[in-house]
Amino acid sequence: MPTNFYVFKYATYPLISFKTKIKTMRKFTFLMILALFSFSCSKRTAVDPPSPESPPATVKATLANNGALDDTNIKYFGRWDFSNPAQYVSYWGGAYFRVRFTGTSVKVKLGNTSNYYAKIDNGPWVSFLNVGGTVNLTPSLLANGTHTLSLAQGKDYNYVFNFQGLVLDAGASTSAPPVSTNLIEYIGDSITAGYTDPQANVSDYAWVCSEALNCEHTQIAYPGINLSNGFTGTGMQTQYLKSQSLAYPSSPNWNFAVYTPKVVVINLGTNDTNNGVPDATFQTNYIDFLATVRSKFANAEIFVLRTFSGTKASATANAVLVRNQAGDKKVHYINTGGWLTAGSADYTDGTHPSVSGHIKVANLLKPILAPYVGGVQAIANGTYKIVSRSSGLAVDAKDKLTANGTSIQQWTYINGTNQQWTVSSLGNGQYKIVGVQSSRSLSVTGQAIADGTNLSLYDYQGTDNQKWIVMPTSGGYYTIKSVQSGKLMEVKGNSPTAGALIDIYPNNGGNNQQWAFQTP
Repeated sequence: MPTNFYVFKYATYPLISFKTKIKTMRKFTFLMILALFSFSCSKRTAVDPPSPESPPATVKATLANNGALDDTNIKYFGRWDFSNPAQYVSYWGGAYFRVRFTGTSVKVKLGNTSNYYAKIDNGPWVSFLNVGGTVNLTPSLLANGTHTLSLAQGKDYNYVFNFQGLVLDAGASTSAPPVSTNLIEYIGDSITAGYTDPQANVSDYAWVCSEALNCEHTQIAYPGINLSNGFTGTGMQTQYLKSQSLAYPSSPNWNFAVYTPKVVVINLGTNDTNNGVPDATFQTNYIDFLATVRSKFANAEIFVLRTFSGTKASATANAVLVRNQAGDKKVHYINTGGWLTAGSADYTDGTHPSVSGHIKVANLLKPILAPYVGGVQAIANGTYKIVSRSSGLAVDAKDKLTANGTSIQQWTYINGTNQQWTVSSLGNGQYKIVGVQSSRSLSVTGQAIADGTNLSLYDYQGTDNQKWIVMPTSGGYYTIKSVQSGKLMEVKGNSPTAGALIDIYPNNGGNNQQWAFQTP
């Protein structure tokens, strides 16, 4: 007999009127249909993706609270496969789960041998290397009470996390842990996977930065992977779409409805250089890849990092500009020049950052991402003088003029109101910058996007040539990016001379493209 149907036995009813019989039959029929509908709904076993308002964890729909696989209090982060009820598996490094539990001890059941990292309460990450089966995560008993466990996996080239449940004390139970509503997804190669670091993914810049921001995170990264297909095999432009890493060429596609990050950080290009991908090919592939990521996450802010070594920097920056000028204003190029020092303790082997190098990167990336994940805005609203890092001169409305079209130059600061600017947040990392003397807005002249277009004053109209994205660099300086063109405000020609004009130009990391916002 089909399991989708209820069986109803006949019953004998007292005598009632014909009209009452009809009403009773209608009511009975309605209840039977409702029961059938409810039963069919209760059989659904697919994982429900979180709604946009829900925490960005993958949640299995059930009611147990004993640490078994069907325990809804265990929150998963990363790309997990829940299809096998005997084991939940992730194939990308840096996948983790979090849960609260009572008692004095906890063990984990693992279906594979690999490297795992456990953190209990506010303690350090503890390594469990080359372990499998049932692993005791508390060789020293905990104080009796409620504790929070986080467990992550990461081993160079072997990123399988096969989870088969927890073993708790007799009578102990789980409860839901705290979960941030902010999720950051990182896409990269061995550098983003923490390759060569003693604790792999949990010690790399992606993990350290996200934890410092109190954000959840995913790492879709694999050693040796290119962005581009076809030079040493499959590149990230294809593998990013898969549930499993590059080690699994027959991987099924990933369901991008499962979670939605607020921020995506991409760091690719090192292996494309090593494997001979031409710059033009790389740039085209990067443009296409950024469009692919945007198609999956319509509202995410996407941050594209210059490789730490600087390889493919121009092609990377140009790909971002193309996307900006195609209308995607939420893609940002981050020039990482100077973040790490070649030949120093920042690296383990000249390519891969050391643990301390990863921490440096995380500390520099954190204030850039913070405004987009609930942190403080880059610049507080207020009135400032804006000073060039290269020349030490201030942004100035030429000759103290106030008319629309007045040129913007650099000049020695003399406390003039034509050198003072009111900065106001427009939300989403964007600002308007208005002259105190003129009450007119700092604008890219004529709404042009060409390299070298000068800045001028103009009545504020809310157009993108009058909106600016301010991002920290280092030493208290910032870049000021035109929302319309994606190009940076700079001192034209890197001139040190008073009277040099201010224009826009692609991000090249120059000090003439960096500015301090100082009290007048």
